[in-house]
Amino acid sequence: MYGDFKLMTKNSTSYDKSYEKFSTIVEEVALGIWKAIKDARGTCVSFTPRRLVEYAGERGNIKPIKLTLVKYVLDELVKKGIIERVDRHYRICKYVGDPSNEDTKNPLWELCKSIETPEKVINLLKQLVE
Repeated sequence: MYGDFKLMTKNSTSYDKSYEKFSTIVEEVALGIWKAIKDARGTCVSFTPRRLVEYAGERGNIKPIKLTLVKYVLDELVKKGIIERVDRHYRICKYVGDPSNEDTKNPLWELCKSIETPEKVINLLKQLVE
């Protein structure tokens, strides 16, 4: 009757369970931010939600619902003043405001540059977003 249409349920083998826990999305955003800043050669990094997911290691067909959740996490970080939003891109800079003032260093930037693994960044983002 429905042809090749297959109803996706939790009992289906093809049901994607990666979105059942919001914390996995926050962890992926944290990993992407950590890698982007760790590899940065300048004082700012700019990315889209898709590019951030790619920094975290996912390639290929990224589902739109995942990008929506990533965008939600990034928008929450914008509200906290940690990152900036410019059109469809997000930006994290070493300094927030006046770069000649040492007190304006971005704590997320400093954290990412000073550690070798992303666990502390993951914990920080979970505290800020969840």
